[in-house]
Amino acid sequence: MRLFTSSSKGGGARRGWSVILLAAVVWLSGVWLYEGYLRDQGHLPSIIDSPQLWAQERSRIEGADAVVFIGASRTLYGIDLQTVEQVMPASKPVMLALNGAYPMATLQALADDPAFNGTLLVDVDARGLSESNWGAQAAKNQYFEHDWTPNWAVHRRLLNELQRHWVFLTPRLGLFPLLKSAITDAPAPFLAHDTLSAQREGFLNFDRVSGVGLAEMFRVGLVEDLALHPPPSAAHWLRALAPVKKWVQKIEARGGRVIFFVPPVSGHQAMLAEAAYPFAQYWQRFITEYNLVGWHYRESNVFSAIELPDQSHVDARQKAEYTRLLLMDLKRRGNL
Repeated sequence: MRLFTSSSKGGGARRGWSVILLAAVVWLSGVWLYEGYLRDQGHLPSIIDSPQLWAQERSRIEGADAVVFIGASRTLYGIDLQTVEQVMPASKPVMLALNGAYPMATLQALADDPAFNGTLLVDVDARGLSESNWGAQAAKNQYFEHDWTPNWAVHRRLLNELQRHWVFLTPRLGLFPLLKSAITDAPAPFLAHDTLSAQREGFLNFDRVSGVGLAEMFRVGLVEDLALHPPPSAAHWLRALAPVKKWVQKIEARGGRVIFFVPPVSGHQAMLAEAAYPFAQYWQRFITEYNLVGWHYRESNVFSAIELPDQSHVDARQKAEYTRLLLMDLKRRGNL
């Protein structure tokens, strides 16, 4: 009797494991087929940006060799980190730019961080220097200060490895969003023209999107924002920037360097920006009166051969040359 009972339990256990194994094979086959379907549609794997990914890079700012880039999308998608290492040997480039968010909160946070004594390149124009935009990156800095932990760091590294290989892990391309799209007869998920690396280096492929269409969208957005936040008078704007000088001095006192720069724009972006914040009355006075290191594309012709398909950003194929031209011009001027 004992032998019969043992045999029954053993058979049940084997059947249980067989069911589990079969379910795993079915699930993996489904994942493989769905992954293949997404790739056939043209979707590409990409690291998904998050507060944790930003904090991962924020934790790398220590050391005099750190070359930290802060700003918005023009730096996130324009700076080639490998080229930075080539032009500045032994440097450690760190990408902290955030899409759609001006960097003043991050500048202040780095000024208050005694661990930072490297080189800081601040991508910000006169509109971004206005007080109404100072808090745009505050949430990311608060997350790093209060919520970033070693456990989250391990989690983020594991997630990076998965996302860099698998398209289906992109949230908007999950099976349920796709099914919802099919049931509601909504358009299929769009083909993203942007991707991101685990070091938060962005890439834009303008073969996948209309540069003209994006330029018009940016024009409308800029017109609306300028109507919502009209430029302050040049005198008021300049007085409000006094704390920025103190932030820069704190970094310089530790042996660091701060360089403000305005990447190139063209078309409506350039015309609207100049009309709202004339270069001579705003940016130039900011740099001169506070005795700061600044670089503005209007003062240089190094980007004359660089195309901006959407009047704001460079294609991934131009990133390396764009970065080299910028850094070499900064070096030539004695800023780096």
